[in-house]
Amino acid sequence: MGNEERYRWIATNVLPCEGEVRTWLRRHVHSLRPADIDDLIQEGYARLWGADFARITNGRAYFLTTVRNVLLEHARRARIVPMERLGEIDALRLVSEEPGPERQVTARQEFERLWRALAALPKKCRRAFELQNFKELSRREIALQMGISERTVEKHLAKALVRVSEAMQENAGAAAKETSGTLRIGHDGD
Repeated sequence: MGNEERYRWIATNVLPCEGEVRTWLRRHVHSLRPADIDDLIQEGYARLWGADFARITNGRAYFLTTVRNVLLEHARRARIVPMERLGEIDALRLVSEEPGPERQVTARQEFERLWRALAALPKKCRRAFELQNFKELSRREIALQMGISERTVEKHLAKALVRVSEAMQENAGAAAKETSGTLRIGHDGD
């Protein structure tokens, strides 16, 4: 990514939230002077410049986290840190819009269940389902591509929806039983 694209990305994804970050710092770290906040923001931008923008999914959260980390590093390096600042820094809580590890694992498991359910569908049902949901084709376009009537497409889609829905419910129930079984095993020895 060239400098021009980097400037545009920052202007679009980070600059609009700079005021929010400043307010957040003033509200949560009362011992900071305005010049300290300016320095933290500037260093946050400097670190952001070196980041791989393609890997950043939420510019606001990334910048907030970067500025918070800069603040923590300054506190660690300082020879004298006001006690109140340590308390303020310790109390900082960032609300991340990124899913946590548990949500990521759950989402991955659901995705795998969906693919297993799709793989179990009859070939024509699966094809119609994929064309509608992944290629976003209309029923008419699906009918033309598959060489069948729109009414037949509707039947395939209805059958696919019912089977995928049932399979997802069955798999979710089985996963819940495995989890509860695992939890009970841990309590048997008590």
